[in-house]
Amino acid sequence: MKSRAFVISAGARTSLGQTLTQTAFLLRTGVPALGAAPLVDPEGEPVTMAFDPTLDPYLTGEERAAALASSALREALAPLGDEASTLSARLLLCLGNSRAAVRGEAAPGALIASRVHARARELLPGITLELAARGPASPAFALPKSLEALASREIDLLVLGGAHTDYDPEAIRALAEQGRLFTPKNLDALIAGEAAAFVVLTREEVARRLGLRASARIADLGSAVDASRPDNDASAFEATGITAAVRAATDELAAEQLRAGWALTDHTFEMRRIQEWQAMITRTHKIWGAPHHVDSPAQRIGHLGAAAMPLQIALATEGWKRGWAPSAIALCFAASDSGERGAILLLSNR
Repeated sequence: MKSRAFVISAGARTSLGQTLTQTAFLLRTGVPALGAAPLVDPEGEPVTMAFDPTLDPYLTGEERAAALASSALREALAPLGDEASTLSARLLLCLGNSRAAVRGEAAPGALIASRVHARARELLPGITLELAARGPASPAFALPKSLEALASREIDLLVLGGAHTDYDPEAIRALAEQGRLFTPKNLDALIAGEAAAFVVLTREEVARRLGLRASARIADLGSAVDASRPDNDASAFEATGITAAVRAATDELAAEQLRAGWALTDHTFEMRRIQEWQAMITRTHKIWGAPHHVDSPAQRIGHLGAAAMPLQIALATEGWKRGWAPSAIALCFAASDSGERGAILLLSNR
């Protein structure tokens, strides 16, 4: 199969680990990161969520997301070495769905973008910044343009990443008002969480020039918009968006009669997303094969937001690098609250 890009390094910081390797190995043990956070819901009850306990408990919102992102980015860029500074690079930063700025205030995400871009420029001085603020499915919508730039040699390195945190009183209040905040009495819910992850993509000859061996390849991707959202009653079983995205990402896979044995999703415990998944699997059963392994990290480390797909790619890369991945073909999924659905097909390069 063709390769759109090669993954040469990755980094992550989550509620389970301060590095990608820590997160990946602890996820394999099945340990959850849920606990009582020093935040309360609108009823004054402690919030059960997955959060990084090593960060300042008074650090919230964008400041906290920026801290997570800076740490994950530093890990992802560390293996590149000094020669990388001579290469042209782009930072594609994925964030939550943005709102328009009001009363002259900075738009949401501006602080994260500024700090992450500054961190990236420490190693890659000429790196440009592009924002994709469409939530968890952002990479599937924003990557095609950047992958074309990579293929045409407009850029040599593409740093894809995302950051998210629910560790914020306003975020907790909003989830509670929507009936989506996980509690012992509300299991059909989104588990509040936080994470940041970054992967460095390039062409094969650039990887050789840097002396790095890619563990994973991006083969294809697909995107679509679904009618089902948390704020409406559209049936999740129609699953038209995620089915269209999966089919677009796996056209070549199906043509070559290959099958994906590993799925990485952004599911928490919201039933509408599980129902959507079940419907999609039924309609696309021909592209699935043994060992039929499904990983849903958010069920143990909390809602991943815009960090979902970068983390999924990073986990697949780590799995192939370390030799514990269940299959040589993996499919990543994510869904945004505004209806976007995305799928990315990954192949082992080992």
